[in-house]
Amino acid sequence: MTHHTHHFGRILGIIALLFVLAYGIGTYHFSHNERFLPNTKVANIQIGNQSLSQAKKTINTHLLQKDFVIKEKGRTLTSFNLRSVNLKLNSLTPLKRILQNQNPFTWPLSFIHSAQASHSSTLNLSQNDQKLSQIVSKHVARLNRHRAAGKSARLTVAAGHVKLVRASQGNRIDPKKLTQQLKKSLSLGQTALTLTSATYLSHHSSKNTAAQRAATQATAILSEKAIYNIAGYHFRIPKKTIANWLTYQNQQLSLDPTQVQVYVSKLNAKYKTYGKPKTFTSTLRGKVTVNGGLFGWSFRITDESAALSAAILSGKDFTRQPLTQGTGYNTNKQILGNTYVEVDKKNQKMFIYKKGKLVLKTNVVTGLPPKQTTTTGVWSVWAKKRHSTLRGKEADGSAYASKVSYWMPIDDTGIGIHDASWQPTFGGDWYKTHGSNGCVNTPPSVMPRVYKLVALGTPVIVF
Repeated sequence: MTHHTHHFGRILGIIALLFVLAYGIGTYHFSHNERFLPNTKVANIQIGNQSLSQAKKTINTHLLQKDFVIKEKGRTLTSFNLRSVNLKLNSLTPLKRILQNQNPFTWPLSFIHSAQASHSSTLNLSQNDQKLSQIVSKHVARLNRHRAAGKSARLTVAAGHVKLVRASQGNRIDPKKLTQQLKKSLSLGQTALTLTSATYLSHHSSKNTAAQRAATQATAILSEKAIYNIAGYHFRIPKKTIANWLTYQNQQLSLDPTQVQVYVSKLNAKYKTYGKPKTFTSTLRGKVTVNGGLFGWSFRITDESAALSAAILSGKDFTRQPLTQGTGYNTNKQILGNTYVEVDKKNQKMFIYKKGKLVLKTNVVTGLPPKQTTTTGVWSVWAKKRHSTLRGKEADGSAYASKVSYWMPIDDTGIGIHDASWQPTFGGDWYKTHGSNGCVNTPPSVMPRVYKLVALGTPVIVF
C-alpha cells in the first residue's frame, strides 16, 4: 500500500512539473515572441498565436473576401464586397495596442474563452473614399427609386382657416449620412449596417421654422379688421376674401397680387367719379346729368394694391383710404361737393356756390356754335394767372392774341374763364353770333370777384 501511494505521488509530481514547465514555456513564448494569445479575434477574424505582421496579413486577406451588408428592419437591402473599396489595415499600431493589453500569464484561459473583447474598436481600418462614394451613389440611387421623400412643413388655407401641415420624415436615404455611417462601421471592421431614421434625408428645419412663423402670421391676418374708408363709405374686407388671397411660396407668406389687384379694380369701378356721368341740381334747370370732363378721381390701382397688401400682411387692424389720382376726392360721400362753378350755356349764366351758398351770379358769353361751342363736362380750375395773353385760331383760321387780366384754365385744350373787354354785352342770345372761341367770357367788372372767390381745384360744371 505504501509502495503504491509513493508511486502515485511521484506521477502527480511529474505531471505538475510538466504543467509548470508547459505554462512557463507558453508564458515565455507569448511574452517574448510578441504573439497573440490563442483564440484572439479581431473583427471576427482569428489571429491567435500569430505575430504582428502575420496578423496584419491575415486580417487584410480575410477583409478582401468579405461582403458588407446593408439592412433595414431585419431585411437585407443590398451589399458590396470589401475588396471594391480597398478596405485594409495599414498600420501595426492598433495590433500592437491589442497585444500590449493582453496578459501572457493568462494564456491557458484563452483556449477556453475568446479574446476578442473590444479589440475591433481600435483597428482604424481605412478604405478608398472615392470608391466608397461611387458605391454609395450607385446603391442609393437604386434604393431611393421607390422611397418616399420627406416633406417640409407647409401651409394650407381653406374656407378662411389656416392649417400647418407638419413635416414628414420620408425614408429616402441620404448618401452623405450613409457614407459617414459606412466609414465608421468599416473602420471598426464591421460587415453590416442597419439603416435607421438617422440615415434618411431630413426635411429642412429652416423651412419648418418658416412655415410655423407663416402660420402664426396667417392666423393674425385672418383675425385682423381690414377696413376701407372710400369717399366716406366704410366697410370691412371679408375674412374669406383675404384667405383666398393668401399664398405660401419660397418660405414666404404673401398675397396673390393678381387677385388683390382684381379686387382693387372692382372697388375703383364702383366708387371712382372720373369718367362717370355726374348729376346735380342746377340753378335754373333742375336736376341735370352732365357727361364728360376731366373732373373726378380714381384709384391708383397698382400703388393701392401694393399698399393694401402691405397693410394686410402686417397682421394688425387698420382703416385706410385708397391712394387716388385726379380731383374731387372727399370723405363726405359727395361727388361734386357744395362748392363749385356752374356755367349754364342755354341761359348764358355763371353761378358760383361756396359751401352750398350762392355767392355770385353773372351773365357770360360762351363759345360760338356750332364749331367753337364751350365743351360740356365737369372740369376744374387747374391754374390762376394774372395779365396773360391768350393765343389761338379764330373760326376762319386766322390767329388771335387777346390780353386778359384774369385767366383760369379749366380743361386740357385751352378753354377757361377770363375777362373779355371786347365783348359789348353778355348773356341772352349774343353768343349765337358773337360767341367766344370756346372760353367763358366774363364781364371785366365781375371777373375780379370771380378770381377771388374760386380756388384752385374748384369744379366747373359746363352744360
